[in-house]
Amino acid sequence: MVSLVQETEAESIQAQAQLWKFVYGFAESLVLRAAVELGLPDIIHNNGGPITLSQVASKLPFPPVDSDHLRRIMRFLVHMNIFSQDVSGSEEQYGLEPAARLLLKGTEKSMIQSILGMTQKDFMLPWHYLKDGLGDDGTAFEKAMGMTIWDYLDAHPENSQLFNEGMAAETRLLTESLVNGCDDIFRGVDSLVDVGGGNGTALKAISKAFPHIKCTVFDLSRVIDESPDIPGLDRVAGDMFTSVPSAQAILLKQILHDWSDEDCLKILKKCKEAVPINGGKVIILDVVLDETSDHELTKPRMVLDIDMLVNTGGKERTIEDWNKLIKKAGYKGCNIRHIGSIQSVIEAFPH
Repeated sequence: MVSLVQETEAESIQAQAQLWKFVYGFAESLVLRAAVELGLPDIIHNNGGPITLSQVASKLPFPPVDSDHLRRIMRFLVHMNIFSQDVSGSEEQYGLEPAARLLLKGTEKSMIQSILGMTQKDFMLPWHYLKDGLGDDGTAFEKAMGMTIWDYLDAHPENSQLFNEGMAAETRLLTESLVNGCDDIFRGVDSLVDVGGGNGTALKAISKAFPHIKCTVFDLSRVIDESPDIPGLDRVAGDMFTSVPSAQAILLKQILHDWSDEDCLKILKKCKEAVPINGGKVIILDVVLDETSDHELTKPRMVLDIDMLVNTGGKERTIEDWNKLIKKAGYKGCNIRHIGSIQSVIEAFPH
């Protein structure tokens, strides 16, 4: 009987801990945002080695700093495994853990803009409307903001810029994994169109790695008008639901997860029309869900699926979903390859 009581107590504590973790799940993302806004990772990095709390405080842009407040924030970031802490000396010292390297300004792998974008107030509000988006009359974002996310971005250029910068940062991480791990995908490809290619971040890296490929960025007129001129890249304005420029290969990078199956079929059919039957292909860079996997990226991928549900009305898809969608669009099949990224590579081949 005693052991049963102890086991029940242990189970109760575990259950409480689990729910408290969920209740305060927002705390980690917002403390991380504060760390980025304060520039804490750069302060530690620029010190050239471990740094004391008083040294951190002296470099913050708003004196005086309450050392107890700062210590508690730093302690939480240590608990999050963002910073390391050495308490062996007279004053504790802080260093950078590997994750903090992605929080440094001006680096190719920086995730700062993604963090600032995802935790911006207007982008967090729709999550409070998740239950309201269960019907078929609009997304949670539309319920919260009174417009689609695309209309919102058009109407709020400052947040649109933040959103685009976050997408560009994510694209740099993804493209590095793609170029370094899948060079065979581009072997024999002489022309490539990036549908919804934005400011050309992905194609710039691909063109540099594979200079023999004729690369074209294809996006809406307003996006093309605002995108920079990049040597070696052509820019074409248009609507992917109407037509797609012809090429040997089409790139769909984080496009299809924004859309319903019905809309994805339309996009995939337009892409199929744009590539040759022999030797042509569509390269899809998107999440491949496996809810049974214990991979460290499984939970972030599941969260992205809810993100699509809340904001765009799209979804992340399983291997079975991808195979079904691609074959229904008239392709003979696809190859799926996992890379060092939250997204995977899906090659779709026309009949």
